[in-house]
Amino acid sequence: MAINLVIGRIVAELALPVYLDTLGTMLVAILAGWRGGLLVGSISQLLAGMLSGYQWIAFMPIQWLIALLAGGAAQGKGFAGAWRSGAWGALCGLLCGACSAAISYLLFRGVTAGGVTAVGALLRSLGASLPVAVTAASISTDLLDKTAAFVLVGFLLRALPRRILGRFPLAARAVDR
Repeated sequence: MAINLVIGRIVAELALPVYLDTLGTMLVAILAGWRGGLLVGSISQLLAGMLSGYQWIAFMPIQWLIALLAGGAAQGKGFAGAWRSGAWGALCGLLCGACSAAISYLLFRGVTAGGVTAVGALLRSLGASLPVAVTAASISTDLLDKTAAFVLVGFLLRALPRRILGRFPLAARAVDR
C-alpha cells in the first residue's frame, strides 16, 4: 500500500500523464495471488481518497482489474521477459483505460488528475468532443502507465534471486523459473 501511495503521490505532484500508483497492487497480486492484490488495491484506493481527494475512491474498480490481470499474467508466465510483460501491460492499459474513461466521463466530466486532464484538455482544444477527448486521454495514459508498470515489475521480479523466488511459487511461475 505504501508503494502505491508514495509513488502515486510523487507522480501526481509532478502532474505526469501516468499514475504508477498500482505497483504495490501488482506486486502483491504476483507474490500472494489476486485476492491479496484486491485487498491492497482497495485499501490503497480508500487511503488515496482520504488523503488526496474523494475522486480517487471512484477508481477502485481499476485497482481490482489490475489485481486480476497481474494475477492472470503471473499464472501465464507473463513476466518471463520484457516483451511478455509489455504485452500484458498493454492489455491491462487498454482495459483499464476504457474503464477509467467511463468513470472519468460519467462521474467527473473528464476532470480528475493533472496529467490525464491536461491531455484531455489538449485534445479538446484541438476540437475533439468531450467523450472522445476523455476516452483518448484515458486510454493513451493508461496504456503508457500500465505497460511501464508491468515492464518495471517484471524487471524487478526477474532480478530477484532464486532463493527468494522459491518462497513465492506464483512469482517463480510468473518469471518462468
